[in-house]
Amino acid sequence: MKVNELDVQTDLSLLKSELARKELEIASLRDKLHEHRNQQTEIEDERRALLYMLEDLNESSSKITMAQKEWIGTFDSISDPIFIHDEDFRIIKANTEYQKISETPFGEIIGQPYYYIFPKLFGPQGICHKEHELSESEEELEVPSISKVFKVKSYLLKQNEREHKYFIHVIEDITELKGAYQTLKQETEINTHLLMIAEATAQLTDINKLMQRVLHCMFNILKNDISLSYLYDDEANCFRPLESYNLDKKAVSLFRTEAIDKNLEYVKWALKLKEAVIIPPPFDMTIKTKNKHHSRPQSKPIEVLTWIEKNSTLIFIPLISKDSILGLVICVFKNHREFSERDRKLLQGLSHQITTALEQARLYRSSMEKTIELSHKIEAIQIMHETDRTILSTLEPQDILDTTVRMIGRLIPCDRMTVVLVNKEQQIFEVAAAFGTSFAKKGFFVKFTDTITKEVLDTGRPQYNQNLLHIKSPLLLEKLLIEDGFLSDIRVPLTVKGEVTGIISLGSKRQAAFTPSDLKTLENLTSQIGIAMENSRLVSDLEDLFMGVVTALSSAIDAKSTWTSGHSKRVTKYAGDIAKEMGLSEKDLRDIELTGLLHDVGKIGTYEAILDKPGKINDEEIRIMRSHPSKGAEILSPIKFLYNVIPAIKHHHEYYNGTGYPDGLQGEDIPPLHARILAVADTVDAMGAERPYRKGRSIEVIVDELKRCSGTQFDQGVVAAFLRTLE
Repeated sequence: MKVNELDVQTDLSLLKSELARKELEIASLRDKLHEHRNQQTEIEDERRALLYMLEDLNESSSKITMAQKEWIGTFDSISDPIFIHDEDFRIIKANTEYQKISETPFGEIIGQPYYYIFPKLFGPQGICHKEHELSESEEELEVPSISKVFKVKSYLLKQNEREHKYFIHVIEDITELKGAYQTLKQETEINTHLLMIAEATAQLTDINKLMQRVLHCMFNILKNDISLSYLYDDEANCFRPLESYNLDKKAVSLFRTEAIDKNLEYVKWALKLKEAVIIPPPFDMTIKTKNKHHSRPQSKPIEVLTWIEKNSTLIFIPLISKDSILGLVICVFKNHREFSERDRKLLQGLSHQITTALEQARLYRSSMEKTIELSHKIEAIQIMHETDRTILSTLEPQDILDTTVRMIGRLIPCDRMTVVLVNKEQQIFEVAAAFGTSFAKKGFFVKFTDTITKEVLDTGRPQYNQNLLHIKSPLLLEKLLIEDGFLSDIRVPLTVKGEVTGIISLGSKRQAAFTPSDLKTLENLTSQIGIAMENSRLVSDLEDLFMGVVTALSSAIDAKSTWTSGHSKRVTKYAGDIAKEMGLSEKDLRDIELTGLLHDVGKIGTYEAILDKPGKINDEEIRIMRSHPSKGAEILSPIKFLYNVIPAIKHHHEYYNGTGYPDGLQGEDIPPLHARILAVADTVDAMGAERPYRKGRSIEVIVDELKRCSGTQFDQGVVAAFLRTLE
């Protein structure tokens, strides 16, 4: 029993072990089953996902197919030509419009380099090169064979270096847009230059500058090669050259010297039609003038504009206002050109606008000329009035002549002026006043026989020389004038009481520079100058007469005593020297002279016994002697002409320190300076002269005495001036 129990226990243990093992296997199988179930679930999920993906792919494929169909339809429906090419520039896709414009079957397009098809180029565009880094570009291409302009836009489809590159080109026809733009640009440019002409009309009053601007604007509007303008000359019945534009330098001189006759065939035609005339090549610019006795043209007609190429096209634009012919404009086209109706209307508009501008400029010039003429006449009257007032305000002949030169030079435009006086005794013309010549200075003279001016002296009539170079055998004066560059002159006699006393001559370095108005003005002025010179002569005669009387009176006073003989003349000499040293004026010098001669006129009432007394005079005699300055002033006071010199006569014995007589005046209160000058001059002569009671003193003693009394008896400045005269 015990053995069996052992066996049973053993079997039981084995069974338990087997059971445990089986349980482990079952657990493992359960885990595997669970894992398998999970895998099945994942597979199912994946299957479902795949089914969903398949459904999406089917749907996307349908959409792609539909989009492809739509893209192809859209690609072909685009009105602009489009093509796509690969890296080798071979076309892989093109739309219907590209096929049409290239006029090449679709089968021959694919696989061909696009620049062989359309547009035909020498090679691919820049963006198509592999090394090009741009992703897109745009450029214009002109195709002359079909007269069209295209704008080509190019795009790079792939830029990844590992992938193939594809390029798409869109070709847009911009021919009409380009034409519209060019037309708009051209119209804008034309309107701009028309506006410039209008502005020039409003702003420019100078005809030459106006036509320069007009020709420049026409050149830009019409695109012609040469522009010429002419002004009409009524007297010569022809068109005179005015301004040119873009004319060759070699032809400028020909243009400047060549007028166009009004009878030129094309000119007559343009003037008759009153509108622009277009002359196609070859043109014949001749004036077929008729023979006096035959109706046929002369064998050698007059040719004009020969320097213009014969194969040029010309336009004659007449400039005609309501009342008259103003001018002519000629436009030259070196190449043949057709003119549309619009061009003709433009030419007509230009003709009208230029005519208006020229008419306004001409009217402005006319009004300005009249204004200038009126202003010149007013100025002439003012200057003549000023001249008259100026020359009549002076009695000095030289002042009159100097004023004449200055005033006439302002009134009449000239390069030189000369006033010569006639010296019949020496038979010479002597220059009294002048300007503008290198040789005819004051004091220069020329003999009667050395100039044609003698004719003016003989006839008493003016002389006009239009050009001195025309004189066959010029005399000395005329040779000198020619050497100085003078060509024309007027010579007018200066007459006093019917006698030619001088000649006024005006000269210019231009030929025929003087007008009849200038001659008339000069004759009027010489008449005024003649009157002024005569007045000056009469006053001079009166002054000479007066000075003669004063000198005689002075001599009579000095003659009262042998001791005072010549005293007044010597005092006058000393006083004059001092006044000149002090820089006094000519008028002051004349007053000093009168003062010196008349300073002792009060001694007329002094007894000769006192003057000749050898001994010392007493107090009463001193009182009588000291009264002569006041008596002299009293004697001369009724003479108005001596009003300025009387104070100096009365106070010439006043002392600078106030101890003199008759009024005891001091310093600068002694009127005028002439009195203080006379005090020094009178003392110098008195000290140096012999007297019955003493001998004359030496100059050294006199100088020492003046220095000692300077600042007390005498004015220091006057003493210093006298001492300088001694030096």
